[in-house]
Amino acid sequence: MTFNFKNLRPNNNSNSPDQEFAQTVLEGLSKERKILPSWLIFDDRGSEIFQEIVELKNYHPAVCEFEIFHTHKQTFTDIISNETLQIIDLGSGDARKTMVLLEHLMKSNLQVHYIPIDISAGAIKKLVTSLELKFSNTSLTVTGIASEYFQGLEAVSREQFERNFVFFLGSTIGNQDYPAAGKFVRRLWDSLNEGDYVMIGFDLMKNPKLLYSAYNDPEGVFQKFNLHLLDRINQKLGADFVKQNYVQEGHYNERSRAVESHIYSTVDQTVCISALNKEFHFKLWEGMQTEHSYKYTVPEIEALAQNNGFAIVEHLFDSKKFFVDSIWKVKK
Repeated sequence: MTFNFKNLRPNNNSNSPDQEFAQTVLEGLSKERKILPSWLIFDDRGSEIFQEIVELKNYHPAVCEFEIFHTHKQTFTDIISNETLQIIDLGSGDARKTMVLLEHLMKSNLQVHYIPIDISAGAIKKLVTSLELKFSNTSLTVTGIASEYFQGLEAVSREQFERNFVFFLGSTIGNQDYPAAGKFVRRLWDSLNEGDYVMIGFDLMKNPKLLYSAYNDPEGVFQKFNLHLLDRINQKLGADFVKQNYVQEGHYNERSRAVESHIYSTVDQTVCISALNKEFHFKLWEGMQTEHSYKYTVPEIEALAQNNGFAIVEHLFDSKKFFVDSIWKVKK
C-alpha cells in the first residue's frame, strides 16, 4: 500500500504578509469590540499547542470522543459493511481518534483509502510517517493533504470508491456560528455523491460549570494557544504585541450559547502593526475575542442535517451524553 503527502498550501515565507490574514486582522482590530477568528492561530506551532489541549483531562470534547470511537467502532464498521471505503478526515491533526477506527477496519480486512486534510503541513507530514510505520503491512492506503478543508476536498477523486465518508470531528463545527455551520454542511453536501456519509462531532449543551472547567485549564494551555495568535501577527505583519501584557479566559455566553475565549490587556497600551501602517489602542483590561465554541442540542443537530440534504443514520454518544458523533447520509 502507498503512503503519500501533498502540499497544496501557498509557498509563502512565514514572515511575509498574507493578504487574507492582514485584512482579517485589520477588520477585527478596527471593531469597537475587537474580535479575531481562531483560524488565525493555526500554523504548525498552533497545531502543536492544540494537540496539547486535546490531551487535557478536563477537555471533555476530546475525552468523550475517544470513548465514542472505542465503544462504537463496530457500529461504524456495520454501517459501511464490506464496501471499498474512502475516509476523508477534515482537520485531522494527529488523527489519534481516527487511528482507533483504522486499526479496527484493518482487522476487519476492509479496503480503505484514508485522506487526512489539515492546514498544517508539518502535522500532515508527521501523521503520514506515523501511519506508514503502523500500517505498512495492511491494506490501508494513505494520501495526506496539507490544505484548507474544501481545497483539499476538491483535490480528492470521489468517484473511484464505492463509498466516501467525511469526518469532521472534535467539535470543530462549533467554531462557526449556527448560520455558518449550515452553509458549511450544505457545501459538504454539494461536494459528495448520493449515498456518501459524513460524521460530525458536536459538543452538547451541559452544565456551564463543566464548560468553564474545560476551557480554563490550570496548566495554562488554552492561554498559550490563544496568545500564540499574537506571535502570528507579530511574525506575519510586523506587529509589536507583547504577550506578557495579556491574559486569556473562556466563559459561557448564554445569549450566543457558545463558550467564548477572550484575551485581556493587563496594561493600557498601543500596538503598532507595520504591515498595516496602523496603531491599535488597548485600554486596561480591554478584551478581544479570539475563539467561540457553539454548543448544540440533539434536535438542533437533526435540523441541521435534514435542512441541508442529509438523512440521520445514527447518533453515537459517550456514556455521559456530553458529546455526540452524528452520522449522516447524503440524499440527492
